[in-house]
Amino acid sequence: MRFALFISFLLFGAVKAAYIDVDENLNITELSVCSDSSSVLNFPSIKEELIQFVEYCSLAYCMPKNKITDGNLVDACPISSCTDSTGNKKIVYQFKGDISGLIVQDDTNKQIILVFKGTTSDREWEIDFDTSHKKYVPYTVSQGINTMDFTCGGCQVHTGFYDATSIFMNEAFQYMQELHNEYPSYSIFVTGHSLGAALAVLAANELRLVGMDITLVNYAGPKVGNPSFAEWMNDLWSISYLTDFLKAGKGNQLPTNTFTRVTSKGDIVPLVPLAAMNFAHSGSEIQINRKTNSLRVRGKWSLCKETSDLESISKITLAYITSGNWQYLTSKSEITEAHVNYFMRVTECSSA
Repeated sequence: MRFALFISFLLFGAVKAAYIDVDENLNITELSVCSDSSSVLNFPSIKEELIQFVEYCSLAYCMPKNKITDGNLVDACPISSCTDSTGNKKIVYQFKGDISGLIVQDDTNKQIILVFKGTTSDREWEIDFDTSHKKYVPYTVSQGINTMDFTCGGCQVHTGFYDATSIFMNEAFQYMQELHNEYPSYSIFVTGHSLGAALAVLAANELRLVGMDITLVNYAGPKVGNPSFAEWMNDLWSISYLTDFLKAGKGNQLPTNTFTRVTSKGDIVPLVPLAAMNFAHSGSEIQINRKTNSLRVRGKWSLCKETSDLESISKITLAYITSGNWQYLTSKSEITEAHVNYFMRVTECSSA
């Protein structure tokens, strides 16, 4: 059963009211807490790790222009993420089509990194702002190959993201299994930027469900599913534990089987689809503030955090987000710059 939750958003001195259809098993008390409990990320090794993975995200943007090749990373592409690389890192697999991505093997640090390309075309921007839902049944579950139980009553996800995940399943899932079997001691990471961030979420779930230990890190990602899906994700990926870990500032690297969601203050893509469209975020959020050159651990998503973020953007931008006018939004440099600057210009290769 569902019920209507009435929420008043106080935006720019005016009250904007919206009815939000919320699953009854969602923890409303937690979502309604509006105190800011964020804390400064105070250990540099985690920041270095986040920079490393966004550099991997930048590699994928070289794929549309055929600027990237398999093999040693130093020779793989023309951007700094490749040419400045040290250690024994190589691109071992690429998949291209309606969605694109690559797999990097780091033999020095014993890591396998699955990377999904972000938004580069008008069609991909349309997918980002699509608000349709589909019942969530992971592909590994529907194929009967999952080794971990799956129970997620009422879970729904973005139709475009879910359908696109089938391409990963057909083209790269088996290769990831083969790599894992060949290098069982290697740590596995899944990452992506923008549209790639959404795809990384669903692909990482498929890998977890067949027994792989995964560290999921994404950047500038839109919401992927409804509140029930977000709560299931937060349990699967130990988000309460991860948030406490990040705020404590005692670790040297991100824990395995956790999901870190990196955003940048002023980036509108993580705001969509809006909560009023029955979407919610999962993961533990770390927010970049480029003006203060700082990182804050914001933890689990909440309605009040989204309200605060909406208050920080202009009325006209909010109107275009609500209407899904992505042509206007992507024509504004201040909007696109906030979306592509995550420690570096992630889309460096696209504009090269």
